[in-house]
Amino acid sequence: MKRIIFILLAVIGLCGVVHAQVGVYRSGYGVSKQPKNIGPVTRQGSIYYYHNDPMTYAEMLNFVNSNCERAYQHNQKQQKLQKAGWGLFSSGLVITVAGATMLGLYHHAPSGDMREQIEAAGIGLTCIGPITTVLISVPMIIAADVNKRNAYKVYNTWCGYKELEQETSQLEFRLQSSHNGIGIAMSF
Repeated sequence: MKRIIFILLAVIGLCGVVHAQVGVYRSGYGVSKQPKNIGPVTRQGSIYYYHNDPMTYAEMLNFVNSNCERAYQHNQKQQKLQKAGWGLFSSGLVITVAGATMLGLYHHAPSGDMREQIEAAGIGLTCIGPITTVLISVPMIIAADVNKRNAYKVYNTWCGYKELEQETSQLEFRLQSSHNGIGIAMSF
């Protein structure tokens, strides 16, 4: 009888300490000072979600850039890569047009050394231009665009899970019952 009364008093005292929280009391160890709105950004198709709020691509980029320095740096690097790709693309088109123009001039050039040099330069430029455009610049543009669309992954890696990581280091006290009786379980 004394054992049952002691257990009941312990349970009542524990409920008072927990402040009427059902099941879990967390200590102050490892409590995050981060704002409660930290969390991961997810994507389904072309729509991004942050705490179940939908965002467009532009809104996601603004959010990620303003809330995570590493994601901002990643995005800046991808923008530079994409601009370089577009620069190579346009220069490749100019080189191709210049080569085609030289091949057109080849037919109107007087015969001799000059005609052969114009032909060789025209053929060389019409070969270099498409290589620059198709094999170098297009993959750069595509890779930069894909990496910019995945900037939310950089945010999630470096900034989006801070609160979740710190919560796992908190101590938790739970009231448990088993076939041996009632007890307090501590998990950390």
